[in-house]
Amino acid sequence: MKIFNFIIFLNIKNSGIICKIKNTKIENSVLIAVTFCAVFMFSNKLVRAAEGSPIALRISPLSYDLEINPGEEKSGKIYIENTSDADIEVQAEFSNFFVDTGGDYIFTDEKEIGNENLKPYLMSGWFSLNENNFTLGKGENKLVDYKLKVPGDASLGGHYGVIFFRTACQGSNDKAVVSTDKSSVCVSGRVGTLFLVQVGGNAARKGILKKIDVPKLSLSGRANLSVEIENTGNTHFRPEGQIVATNLFGQEISKMEIKDKTILPTMSRKFSEDLTREDLFGFYKIQGSIRDGDGNEMKFSRYIFMPPWKETLAAVLIVGVLVWFLKKFRISARGGSASG
Repeated sequence: MKIFNFIIFLNIKNSGIICKIKNTKIENSVLIAVTFCAVFMFSNKLVRAAEGSPIALRISPLSYDLEINPGEEKSGKIYIENTSDADIEVQAEFSNFFVDTGGDYIFTDEKEIGNENLKPYLMSGWFSLNENNFTLGKGENKLVDYKLKVPGDASLGGHYGVIFFRTACQGSNDKAVVSTDKSSVCVSGRVGTLFLVQVGGNAARKGILKKIDVPKLSLSGRANLSVEIENTGNTHFRPEGQIVATNLFGQEISKMEIKDKTILPTMSRKFSEDLTREDLFGFYKIQGSIRDGDGNEMKFSRYIFMPPWKETLAAVLIVGVLVWFLKKFRISARGGSASG
């Protein structure tokens, strides 16, 4: 069997890690599947590439939300710290990003974007750093200067990019390199600062209710309510509002807040929550009132019936048993009277 090498990149998303495996050399059709990824909670913007690995970076801020005109420049700083027990080499990377319906971040190069509608919102070539490659000693930190220069012919509206800082493998003795006699794996972690940039003052933060998913009937005693909001404007916004469920008597039994989720242009986000039946009537009215970034209100009203069939079935069985018992008792009583 011949030797092969590949790299696992760890992308950080919310509370977990997304693994991407990239082949760098394959000389045999036999490929050993290596999954070196464990989803775990992290805090304080700390990223660790693997258990026992020295790779650990802390970065701040996690995002910038900027407004700038075509042809202008803005500069700032990104704090990065090596919290590991060894020196590490750091490399800077640039990427565009988008957010899909489920809230997952998509980091992509301009050449990989097949959707022409997304291309006006890219930031390729807008960034420069005072240092793209550097070494951080154990416990060392530094401020990296960035410069954001908007082209004079940039399209008005939102543009979205990220500056990544990736740890580089130091060599075969690095703890992040896992080797056998047949293969080697380099674990490389990266963290990044997101840039949400509004170019020009002509911002349209408009949205529509793309999909309302409220079932008319649920027999399980639980139903998932969801709405999908699409950004039809030219820049990002955060919708605000709520979806309220009331019972047959108009009493509020559930409320879902619509907030804290950014929707990028041409993209949509889904908001969902489970409704659990609270009473024996099981007839509910679902009302939604949501505002887009410009304050336009989107309303809807739906009804859902969640019959208490389990309770009804139990009641029918109990009544049936009682009726049967009473009939047997009457027959027995009549038989006793006749013999007397």
